[in-house]
Amino acid sequence: MSFAGIFLLVSLVSALSILLLTPFAMRFGLVDAPNSERKFHDGNIPLIGGVSIYAGLVMGISFFITPSSSSLTYLICTSLIVALGVADDVKDLSAKFRLLVQSLVAVLMCVGSDTYIHSLGNIVGLGEVNLGALGYAVTVLAVIAAINAYNMIDGIDGLLGISSLITFVGMGILFFLKGDLTNMTLTLILSGALIPYLIANLAGGVQEKDKRLSKIFMGDTGSMLIGFTVVWLLIQGIQPIEPVNGKPEVGFSAATALWLIAFPLMDMARVIIDRLMRGQSPLKADRTHLHHILLQGGDDKRMALLRICTLSAFFAVVGIAMHVSHFQDVTIFLTFLMGFVLYTFRVRHLKRKFAE
Repeated sequence: MSFAGIFLLVSLVSALSILLLTPFAMRFGLVDAPNSERKFHDGNIPLIGGVSIYAGLVMGISFFITPSSSSLTYLICTSLIVALGVADDVKDLSAKFRLLVQSLVAVLMCVGSDTYIHSLGNIVGLGEVNLGALGYAVTVLAVIAAINAYNMIDGIDGLLGISSLITFVGMGILFFLKGDLTNMTLTLILSGALIPYLIANLAGGVQEKDKRLSKIFMGDTGSMLIGFTVVWLLIQGIQPIEPVNGKPEVGFSAATALWLIAFPLMDMARVIIDRLMRGQSPLKADRTHLHHILLQGGDDKRMALLRICTLSAFFAVVGIAMHVSHFQDVTIFLTFLMGFVLYTFRVRHLKRKFAE
């Protein structure tokens, strides 16, 4: 089947799953209810975005990805992540339990398919930074960090979905350049599965109040699934491969991978640093993310979404451009660090300005 056909079929499956799951979500309490603290939306919103993406993902992998130990491990890991996410959306599990299960799933990914971060590349300019056995621990931390980073940006309609779509498209381009059609197809499947969610999330209405397509949210299921999948795919890209001429190489560097997830990573790091500087717990929820600051400054949600997604796309383009221009790993990494410093100071300036 053509790539367009795969995209459309996966989108159709995800769309059908939204229509089928919505009444069950309303009946069994898989909804996000507004409160007076941090949730200001109208009505009870079904938390089925992540499940609908998972439905399209499973169908796409089953029909369009060649079976292997790698694809089987990925399906098992994502199934566990989705089960954890649904349970958390319904029961609000403790942070310690979520962290434990996420860590165990990351370990399963490492040992089940040898998918872990082997090397960071030449990011310091002194030669290859090979991690050895330490790569397993780094991978577990990367999975936890990515899940939390994508969960943290899920604060306004469309932001998590479009940000992850930008990341998947960017990775798809790099996999295409690498000649890795299997993982390129996986990014296509993920992109197709995201589209129905974005339509329902951005254009849907509150089911109790109007007859439009019901609005849905990702829920923790979606942020966990996307965070885990992003790390999985990035590791697939930076792991050494064996090309035809027998010389091991990688599809793209770990430094390039940072640019593909630059916005959620930078915003999470900035928020955690600021919380620690204020003597607060880094895990304590607040309203200091970029989307909160832009809303405080007078942007409506759509304008804030446009600004942030433009920034996210810009970061991805910078990373891809440096990759195809054959910049050295250390240059790409140092440029990323400079970008993070500029981002941090700019956001802090906006925060002070809008607080006046």
